[in-house]
Amino acid sequence: MHPLDDADLHAGLTGLELGVDPIDLGDGVVLARTFAKFLTPLTLVNTSPPSTDPLKPKPAYWQMGSPEKVITAQLIVPRHIGKSFDERFELARFTVLVLRLWSDPGIGLHVVSSHRFEELCELPEDRHPFMVPVETRPRHFPLGTLDPSNVLSSLKWVQENWKVAHKLYSSSTEFRLAADSLDAGQFVPNHALTLVSLWASLEALFSPSTSELKFRVSALISAYLEPPGAKRLELQKQVASLYDMRSAAAHGKPRHEPEHLLKSFELVRRVLLRMIHEAAVPNKELLERRLFGAV
Repeated sequence: MHPLDDADLHAGLTGLELGVDPIDLGDGVVLARTFAKFLTPLTLVNTSPPSTDPLKPKPAYWQMGSPEKVITAQLIVPRHIGKSFDERFELARFTVLVLRLWSDPGIGLHVVSSHRFEELCELPEDRHPFMVPVETRPRHFPLGTLDPSNVLSSLKWVQENWKVAHKLYSSSTEFRLAADSLDAGQFVPNHALTLVSLWASLEALFSPSTSELKFRVSALISAYLEPPGAKRLELQKQVASLYDMRSAAAHGKPRHEPEHLLKSFELVRRVLLRMIHEAAVPNKELLERRLFGAV
C-alpha cells in the first residue's frame, strides 16, 4: 500500500502564479496559490571506514547544492477521486499536461505531497509528511508562453475543457500518444528522438497505409543481412512482421508482445554487428545492389 493511497494528493507546481481565490476544476479538484522553496540538495552519505587520524575526522555526509525550485501553486486531488495514489497521481499529471497545453508549457510538476505545502513546516513532530519528487530532469528544449500576463485568464478554458480532454486521453490511444509526446518532448535530451516521437504521433492521427514502406525496409534489411535465397525470403517476412508491430505502436494502437521487442533488439544488434564487421555503413546504392543480387 502506498503512503498516499488514503490521502489527498497535493501536486506542487512551478511557473504558475495564481490569484488569492482557488480555482475549482470540478469533482473536488482545486488549483490554489501556495509557496514553498525546495533546495533539492544531493546528499552523499560517507560509508567509508573511519579515519585513522583522529585530527582529521571524515564528515558523516557531504551536501552539494543544486538549483532551487519555488512552488507557487498546488493542484489538490482529493482522496475520494480514484482508489489509489496511482490513480490520483495520473489525474494530477494529466491536469498539468492540459495546463501546459493551453496556459503555459513552462509550468512544472516538481513534487507531490500528502499535505498542503504551506502547512509542511507547521506540522507537529508526530505527523510526518510524505513527498514524492516528480520532474527532476532538466528541460533540454524548454518552452514558454510569449505573454505570461494571459496565463491566469487562460485557466478558465482549462476549467471548462479538462474533463473532455481527459475522456479523449483515456479512450483514444492516438490522442494519448500525441499528448504524451508533446508533454514529454521538453525533457528528452536527444532532439531527433523528440522529433521522431512527435511525428510518430502525427502519423498515428493522419497517416495513410504504410505497406510500401514496410516492404522496402524489410527487403533492404534482409538483403543486407542474407545472400539471395530462401533465408533472405524468410528474414524479409520476419522483419515485415516486426515492422507491423512498430507501425501499430507508432500509430497509437500497440499490439506487440515482449517477444517482438526482444526480436527488434536482436535485429538491430545483428545490423550493427554487420556494419562493424564491414567497417562501413551501407549507402542506398549498395543496399539496392544487394537487393537485386548485383553484389
